[in-house]
Amino acid sequence: MSDPRSASTRLGILLSTVRYEERRLLSELDRRGIPVARLDPRTMSFGPGDTEELKGMTVLNREISSQRAALAGESLEAFGARTVNDAAAIRVCGNKWSTYLRLRQDGVPTPTTLLAPTPEAGRAAVAALGYPAVIKPLSASWGNRVSLITDQYAAEAVLEHCAALPSAVARTVIVQEAVRPGSPDIRGIVVDGVCVGAITRSSSDWRNNVARGATVEQHAPDEEVHRLCVRAAAAVGATIAGVDLVERADGSHTVLEVNSRVEFQGFERATGVDVAARIVAAWTAEMIEVEEPV
Repeated sequence: MSDPRSASTRLGILLSTVRYEERRLLSELDRRGIPVARLDPRTMSFGPGDTEELKGMTVLNREISSQRAALAGESLEAFGARTVNDAAAIRVCGNKWSTYLRLRQDGVPTPTTLLAPTPEAGRAAVAALGYPAVIKPLSASWGNRVSLITDQYAAEAVLEHCAALPSAVARTVIVQEAVRPGSPDIRGIVVDGVCVGAITRSSSDWRNNVARGATVEQHAPDEEVHRLCVRAAAAVGATIAGVDLVERADGSHTVLEVNSRVEFQGFERATGVDVAARIVAAWTAEMIEVEEPV
């Protein structure tokens, strides 16, 4: 990839780990002959000699660490770069309570959610919502530390564990209404205001994360799902987003979470949609032809 100091290189990609998604994006750039600077947030100090070349650069933020992604994004923007997604969206999506507030403020249907900074608040929240309920940390991926609470004993165990964690942020959780736990959920991907398609995820575990072995299949075109995905992405300010939804018993849908650095390996396999091409098109603002949305 190109040297970031090259005058012809006006695109950057922020990453520290190259996964399937990043390989696909880099391959798509190579296929189109588009030069890009690879920026590693672990080595960027943003000193005076390091920042001049960032002015006017457009940087795709694919950093795997939410904290590093937000810090580097804010820094890049302060030194004149444009980031996709921007740091504000990454901050919101990296905090489940912040995401809930944005969705709620914009009228996007989302499960009832309560903030619990202490075990006492957690007990009160579980009592208010009833069983089952879901306890989630403010920031986590792939279903880590997400617990389905079915009785008082489970609630006490999880809240006691959270209380023993080393920081106030780690100890703070949200308690969320459990909407049909164990049923399949839906992941839609939004790129530049368009829902490019959706998949259904199913698992023997109640958490339907592909990283935990969930199976995926293409979700039939659904106007309500596509509309909610676009609304959810707009609510958090994300140009590129993975939106997780679940169907309620009455057939309506509710948005669970929004991911600002979406993984799409299972999505591409199930739908045939070239997500990497769509992201590159939106990021580079090139007028190119891609498949019509599913």
